[in-house]
Amino acid sequence: MKSVLVLLLGTLTILYSCKSEEKNDKVNLQKMQNYTPPTISEQKEQSIQKQANIDSKVAAEIIAVVKENLAATQAKDKDRVLKTLHKDCPQRQSTIRGMDYIFKNYDMMYDLKKAEVIEINGDEAKVYYEQTTREAKGREFQPMLSKGIHILKKENGKWKIFKTEYLGNEPIM
Repeated sequence: MKSVLVLLLGTLTILYSCKSEEKNDKVNLQKMQNYTPPTISEQKEQSIQKQANIDSKVAAEIIAVVKENLAATQAKDKDRVLKTLHKDCPQRQSTIRGMDYIFKNYDMMYDLKKAEVIEINGDEAKVYYEQTTREAKGREFQPMLSKGIHILKKENGKWKIFKTEYLGNEPIM
């Protein structure tokens, strides 16, 4: 059962992470099943520095994309989720497979506790986030607090999530 929960957590992370996709899905699945992410407290303190003078109007547009991604995920609306992802997201197909599995098997609730634009550099932006993930019903999934940095890039003039730098998670009660 623990390996299913770890797989679920890994899959949820993929919904927000568009990292490089490995060629061998069997190897990738095996790694996900055996992976136990470090807790936030186990990690070295990371200094998140915010760029000065971030345009609040642009920041609001960027945060709206992050919020829409999370709302679409909670609504189990794959098309809406995909509209928030950049077309060059390197792990798009894995994300689709992950959504198919999660949406079919679980009813999850997500709460964005914090989202802050920390950098904008031309057509690329970084958003530090903290979010909780809980199962709406049932007790198979340990509620988690996750932290990370979404990297967004512009596509046809609109901000889209390109990938996520996952910083860690810890169980919550």
